[in-house]
Amino acid sequence: MSKSLTLKGAGILRVIETPIIIHNPATNNSIKYSAIWDTGATGSVITKKVSADLGLIPTGMSHVNTANGVAIQRTFTVDISFTNGAKAEGIAVTELDDLAGDSEVLIGMDLISLGDFSITNHNGKTCMSFRIPSAHEIDYVASPNFGVVKVTPAASVPQAKPNDKCPCGSGEKYKRCHGKR
Repeated sequence: MSKSLTLKGAGILRVIETPIIIHNPATNNSIKYSAIWDTGATGSVITKKVSADLGLIPTGMSHVNTANGVAIQRTFTVDISFTNGAKAEGIAVTELDDLAGDSEVLIGMDLISLGDFSITNHNGKTCMSFRIPSAHEIDYVASPNFGVVKVTPAASVPQAKPNDKCPCGSGEKYKRCHGKR
């Protein structure tokens, strides 16, 4: 059974940000943080604050490509819980000094690729949805009308005459049913 979470914005969101819980598997300590979702990041990231808060012990070092160039950073192993109850265990994360904004965690493709992830901006409102495990494929090329509702313009719908049967199927004359004025 998949576990899903959805974030709906009041408008177009430029940053996808959700609460997340980071667990230290060695101590069972857990703390809730704000996480940004980044499909351009291959791996997930925590800040130095998270590693200090949870007393994490480094598991190694990693070369990290950042906007400022390549850096060698500490790595840790953590468990990550999403607000939908899904949990990813034994996730290798890289430590950075800080992240943009108030977020302390960056969710990269290592976690996103564990399930289905979509972002839509219908009617000028962003909707991000994520579920683990993956349940099916969404392909807008193979299914170009996926989610598209066909609307018949009112001008092309034949208008019932007053003494015709009402198109609602009630059996009444239109003038006594939906044709009342």
